[in-house]
Amino acid sequence: MDALDVGIIRAMGIRPYERVPKPLDVLQPARIARVTGASMNTVKDRIARMTERGIIAGYYAVPNLRHMGLRGEAYHFRFPSDEAKDAALPRLLELEGLLEFHDFLGRGACADFAFRDDGEMQRKLAFLGKVSGDGKSRPFYSREMPPVERALTPLDWRILQALRADPRALPAALAPAIGVSARTVKRHLEQMASEGSVFLVPIVDPSKADGLFLFELLVYLRDGSGPRPMAALRAAFHDEHVYAYVPASAELGHFDMLLFARTTADVEAMRRRAETVDGVVRAEAWLFRAFIGFPQWLDAAIERAAEAAKNGKADPPRGRLH
Repeated sequence: MDALDVGIIRAMGIRPYERVPKPLDVLQPARIARVTGASMNTVKDRIARMTERGIIAGYYAVPNLRHMGLRGEAYHFRFPSDEAKDAALPRLLELEGLLEFHDFLGRGACADFAFRDDGEMQRKLAFLGKVSGDGKSRPFYSREMPPVERALTPLDWRILQALRADPRALPAALAPAIGVSARTVKRHLEQMASEGSVFLVPIVDPSKADGLFLFELLVYLRDGSGPRPMAALRAAFHDEHVYAYVPASAELGHFDMLLFARTTADVEAMRRRAETVDGVVRAEAWLFRAFIGFPQWLDAAIERAAEAAKNGKADPPRGRLH
C-alpha cells in the first residue's frame, strides 16, 4: 500500500457512522477519483488490487441505529495480563449487541456495542467489566449519527436489506429482487442517504497488507492549546491517516488519529513526531492485533426492524437523542 491506496480508503471512509450523512456514491470509483485526483481507471485498479490481497475484505451497508431504537458507544478496558485477555475473549465476543471489538497489542481492548437505554448500557458495561477484570470502564467514542425525523417505510427496509447483500450495487441491479422499478429504488436510496439513514463503508483488514501496521495515535494536548495542534497533526500525517476524532474521555487523549505505518519503527517515529507539534504534551500508539465486526447480529436486528415496520409496530426513531 502507498499514499494513494490510503487516500482511496480515506475517501470511502471506514467508520460505519458519522455526524453528517455520507454521499450515496461514496464507494463508486468516479467519486473516489474526484476526491483523490487519480484517474478512474487507476482507482479501479487499486481497489481491485486491494480486494485481491484481502485488504478490502468487502463492504457494509449500515443503517442509522436510531431507526432501530438503538444507540452505540465504545469503551476501553485494560486486562490484568495478555493471557487474561486471551482467556476472556470468547465470553466478551458473546455480548449481545456487540458491533465491533478492537483488540490492541498488549492488555487493552475496546468494545463497541449497541443498547436501547442507559439501564441496558450499564448492564452491558457491568458484564464487560466483570469478564475483563477491569472495574473502570473508559468511554472511547460514541457512534454519532444524524438525527432522524421519520421512520423508515417497509420498502425502505427491503431496499436496505438488499443493499446489505451488495453495498456497491446500483439501483438497476437491486430493483429485480425488491420487485419495484430502478427509479423507485434510486429515489428511496437517495432520500435515505441524504438524511443519514444509511452509511456505506469498506471492510478494511490491514493484517492482509504485508509490512503494514494500523494503529491509533492518542494525543494529549496542553490546556488552552485550542484547535491548532489538531490541524497541524492532520497536515503532518496527511498521507498516513484514515480518520480522526476527539475521544469521549480525556483519559484516552484529546485527539485520536487512525494511522498506517510500514514498520514498528515507523510507528514509534510517528509517535515521536506527533510530540514535536506545538501544544502536544505526549502521544501514545496503540497497535491493532485484531479488528472484529459482527454483521450477523446487525442483520438479525435489521430483519426484526423490517418485520416490525411491515406490521406497523416499528419503534419510533430516536430523533435528536445523542
